[in-house]
Amino acid sequence: MHADAVDHLAEHPGSYDVFHSAFGSPDFTDPRWLLPAAVRALRPGGLLAASAPGHYPGGAPAGVDVQHAETPARTPAGDAATMRRWVLQETVWTKLLDEAGFTRISIDRFPPAVPGARAADTPLLRARRPS
Repeated sequence: MHADAVDHLAEHPGSYDVFHSAFGSPDFTDPRWLLPAAVRALRPGGLLAASAPGHYPGGAPAGVDVQHAETPARTPAGDAATMRRWVLQETVWTKLLDEAGFTRISIDRFPPAVPGARAADTPLLRARRPS
């Protein structure tokens, strides 16, 4: 399916048991819109499980404010472009998940599989829609 994540979730309240994303919509969609739509799309007790970048691709640290950054990218044709990314500190994710209505919020941090200058820890966000 091809759809805007927020629009799709808003059109399917109470439809999902799990919202899973591996470096996807949580870091490419404004979380102030995405997370409330996700909690409503989950059934009571449903699980959100999402990985997010630990820092920006160029090495800049995760943000302390809910603000996107324009990060370098390439179009399918190879042309230079930028895209919006929300790379946030764990405390910011926790606050956003709580404000969206999630409970049982936890964040685990996994070290990079391969060390290097661009390697980053990966936060794994987990939260539940209240039962």
